[in-house]
Amino acid sequence: MPVITLYSFSKILPPKEIVKRLNKKRAEGKWITAKISKYNKNEVIISYWYYEDVEIGLKKVFSEEDALEIVSFLKQNGKTKVLKRTHCFINVFTKTLEVYRGLDSKTEEIVNALEKFLGIKFSPIKIKAKDLKQIYSKHGTELKQAVFKNVEGLMYEILRGKNLENNKKFNEYLRKFPDCLRVISFRPKIRFLNSLSKYQVTLNGDKGTLKFSSNGMFSFRPRVEIRQIVFIIATTLGLLPF
Repeated sequence: MPVITLYSFSKILPPKEIVKRLNKKRAEGKWITAKISKYNKNEVIISYWYYEDVEIGLKKVFSEEDALEIVSFLKQNGKTKVLKRTHCFINVFTKTLEVYRGLDSKTEEIVNALEKFLGIKFSPIKIKAKDLKQIYSKHGTELKQAVFKNVEGLMYEILRGKNLENNKKFNEYLRKFPDCLRVISFRPKIRFLNSLSKYQVTLNGDKGTLKFSSNGMFSFRPRVEIRQIVFIIATTLGLLPF
């Protein structure tokens, strides 16, 4: 399931200045390319390039036995590393950074590199329970899943179902544990490029990540759809300049 990790920032640089500071910057075998989006003047498209050991990459896709067999073949032919790229987007209007991968050490490495070259501090987005509730109630057509943290002695309590917002148990949990809602999965109320391709989005309030259900056609949703969802989050958190 495709994942995007979200960050916010307060220091504003013009998109042209961001591109100037980032494009073609190199550090320890990694490098960055950047350009302004031709579809949104406030958005900078960033690619973070790096080499990854083929064994690490293959183990993410294949079983360990199959991965070792493929790695052995590749190493015999002199292939030990593979070039990888992570997409990122900085929007100076919503004051958000999107890193197209989950929250892990590589994501932290990428964010640290961007902070170094831009002189900007990026803060992981945290979404409170009241904001999660506002997002699905105002900007969703259906709530599909809810995760409550530290409820009645349980670390996590997961509720799933159709139109969960009308579920008696769910609303009872909201009433009894108003601050414990930490993850929601909902169908967003946005303009889709393909009306037949409506999907579910999972928003983790602790990690600040977006997960998109996939229909197997492509890894990530179109930018015009993702941009709308990030705008909803930025608006709810008060990141916009109005």
